[in-house]
Amino acid sequence: MAGLSLLSRIHSFQIGVKAKQAFRVTSYNVQRLGLNLQIRAMSEASSIDKHIVYSRHKDFELRNQTVVQRFFERASLWPNLTATECGLTGRKYTYGKLRDLTRNFGSALVRMGFKRAAGIGMPVTTVNPIYNVEEIARQLQLSGATVVVTISELAGTLRQVAQLCPEIRRLIVVGKPEEGFASFGEMLQDPGNLFDENIEINPVEDIFALPFSSGTTGLPKGVMLSNANVTANIQQLLHPTAMKLTTPPPTRNETDVLQEVYVCILPFFHMYGMVGVMLTGLDLGAKMVILPRFEGESYVNSLHQHHPSTLHLVPPLVLFLGHRPDLKLEAFRRLHTVAIGAAPLGLAVATRFVERLQKPDLLMQEGCGMTETTSVTHLSPVKNNQIGSFGEPLPRTKVKVLDVDTGKSLGPGQHGEMCVSGPQVMKGYYKNPKATEETIDSDGWLHTGDMVYYNEQNQFFIVDRLKELIKVKGLQVSPSELEDVLRRHPGVLDVAVIGVPDDAAGELPRAYVVKKPGVTLSQAEIAEFVDAKVSHHKKLKGGVYFLDAIPKTNTGKILRRELKKMSQ
Repeated sequence: MAGLSLLSRIHSFQIGVKAKQAFRVTSYNVQRLGLNLQIRAMSEASSIDKHIVYSRHKDFELRNQTVVQRFFERASLWPNLTATECGLTGRKYTYGKLRDLTRNFGSALVRMGFKRAAGIGMPVTTVNPIYNVEEIARQLQLSGATVVVTISELAGTLRQVAQLCPEIRRLIVVGKPEEGFASFGEMLQDPGNLFDENIEINPVEDIFALPFSSGTTGLPKGVMLSNANVTANIQQLLHPTAMKLTTPPPTRNETDVLQEVYVCILPFFHMYGMVGVMLTGLDLGAKMVILPRFEGESYVNSLHQHHPSTLHLVPPLVLFLGHRPDLKLEAFRRLHTVAIGAAPLGLAVATRFVERLQKPDLLMQEGCGMTETTSVTHLSPVKNNQIGSFGEPLPRTKVKVLDVDTGKSLGPGQHGEMCVSGPQVMKGYYKNPKATEETIDSDGWLHTGDMVYYNEQNQFFIVDRLKELIKVKGLQVSPSELEDVLRRHPGVLDVAVIGVPDDAAGELPRAYVVKKPGVTLSQAEIAEFVDAKVSHHKKLKGGVYFLDAIPKTNTGKILRRELKKMSQ
């Protein structure tokens, strides 16, 4: 299904395109995503379920636009303002130039023979560049990708991937020329006359992005995010009462125009980076300073040089900056907000960070979301936010907490599974209706697998996770995937993988292994076997432990809670 795969450490802005005929899929929850859907009045809903938590933010009108249409409309307001700047080379692109290059790239794909492309309708599946050949190939096979955009450093890897994925028709490289690859730079020189401004795309039905997520359990699955999902989440995040952000006035000059400034270090293949940072930044008219990867020196230098107004961080980065001795406080004179996502932020880490920057009035906004909700469902309020809470529902978002045994919705202070509903909730998992039905119920509520509670002010707090997913520095690790790798070892009889807490990474994968009778096997051998087959963040850095038997239910389901108790 996915026409284009973006695989690059370079976080450049690349609007997706579609290489096949217009992809349409019947929505599993059309009534939930319809642009004319109005949220029920609270008085009406309270007679049905008094424990549904509604957003306190005012409602807003959902625009019937594709992501590309919205970007073109917004970019036309500030054609001469800087949109992106490379944090290493200083190369810049204005909003007007970025719009033109997007059009040229789409036109070049049409010229190659692809029928539709970004503005021309092609969904994008984004891939973590540290994945190995097998991991990349699996995702591209499942998504049906036909075009891959990557960087020259990964050209060798993609040649191997292409041999395993016969549907791939073209490889495109950003950077120096590579044999067998089309040049991205040359494609940007296309005259753009094959770009169709009036292509027929249904924002509600047609897919913009197909990231992969393990969801609440199992192997990674393609998450169908429509254009309407993404544009809605952008509007939710930029709602006037959700964050303290400033949009520059429409202008044709760059002189004396005050923009929000982001120093972008979060990966754009991750939905936090793609929607929560890049697409909202472009919608806001921000100047985004982009670094290709995290390196302490270059990151700190960019902070010192560009004076960010908002920082988008994950807890390990908050910890890093809080202990960095060479920060120049003058660099943070414009900083008003720090947005934190991907994992919970501890009170001690937050306090240390605020004290280090000597900004007691700094707004620390924690957010919560998942790939299946495009990016974000909750965000700490601008006023009276509490460190340790992941915030309150965004505009047009409803939340309820269910008793895991009875399914009854719960009131303040009671622990249960969080379910959310809103225009940012995915259409479903690609070609996997069973997993979709297990995640989104018949009333359109997405079951997150997170155990939470909320207080009388409707601020939410994480308690635990029902789901099996492990988060290592904000990146997903599927226990099922690692268990599958471990079962290939000839000496392993049974295995279970869990995440164990870690101050720097959030969690680390740990394996519990049952050896086959008579087999001599060391912990180091197991770790080395896995390490050779997976990406860096999936390695068993939480350790390997041997058991006589894996604790399971009568039906054979692994009792991960029992393993977590053993790990404490």
